[in-house]
Amino acid sequence: MNATVILSAYYRHKPGGFTTRLYRAYRALDAAGYRVIYIATETLPVEGERIQPVILPMRSRPTSLWYWPEFYWRAVRELRRLTREHQVQQHLMFSFFYASLSILASWGLGVRTLTFIRGDDIFDAAKKRFARPRLWVHRVLEKLGIRYSHQVITTSETMKAIINQRSGGQDKTQSLPNNITTQALPIQLPNIRQDTVRIATLSVLNPRKNQLLVLQALQQLPAQHWEYLLIGSDNSGLDYQAELQAFVADNGLSERVKFLGWRDDVPAILQRCHLLLLPTLHEGSPNALLEAMGYGLPCLASDIPEIREILPDPELLFYPHHPAELTRKLERFLQLPGYAG
Repeated sequence: MNATVILSAYYRHKPGGFTTRLYRAYRALDAAGYRVIYIATETLPVEGERIQPVILPMRSRPTSLWYWPEFYWRAVRELRRLTREHQVQQHLMFSFFYASLSILASWGLGVRTLTFIRGDDIFDAAKKRFARPRLWVHRVLEKLGIRYSHQVITTSETMKAIINQRSGGQDKTQSLPNNITTQALPIQLPNIRQDTVRIATLSVLNPRKNQLLVLQALQQLPAQHWEYLLIGSDNSGLDYQAELQAFVADNGLSERVKFLGWRDDVPAILQRCHLLLLPTLHEGSPNALLEAMGYGLPCLASDIPEIREILPDPELLFYPHHPAELTRKLERFLQLPGYAG
């Protein structure tokens, strides 16, 4: 008996929470006996006995204005061909953009589109270049995705409520929290009188992730033994890392602030840290925070609804639009021996 085929699509690998969830879904389906065929412009770093890539022969470069129109047209055409060839009844898509590929490709074929939502693309669009046309496009995609998806799965109740309020769909949206499996690490609480206190933020660099707020808060601290590690790469399209580095240089923080880029040895780095900061302005359900909690690392995060689902204690939260409250909590962390605990 042939395995049931499920089709999916994603353009190419990017490090971050989006692909982490996507690959986890592919592996879970493979382990459950399904055959997963995904369409992409390059082979994704996810393997399984029944995971099969179909690579699109793109002519445009990723930086070209024609790249996304070409990808969209080729992906829709290939999805439709594979749907017919394998008599596929289920498409698995992450985000309303990819759901629209499925909806167009399967029109009239009786396919059910299952759409996973990790965050708010409309919120993200407002933080990027050409914000107004981006906002319009994502609003249309969300309306189409809600209307024509068989089911929409969010990673938090907050995200579910936002989508339902904006686009309807109460009868087909569900919340499925992230399943993060970690083991506690031997993390030592700092000796604040002697140790250099290592503070880390694990996230892509862009304005929505709000790393500049942390730098502003740290800049206000009195001279003490701390080091701040930014783990992640810039995906803003606005050269946000350069803005952060300019702030660091202008405020004499270059010896204390380290930009590590995207790393594969994150647990080893966090094991040497004493505090995780997550200053984000918006999230679905953040992998980095859940993993750090699983490792046993003390955490402070922005006071937004999505984070309050994970960290209900207000002492672990800070206002993400002005650095004063974070500065006060960092001062306590650096001065009071029991505060980390």
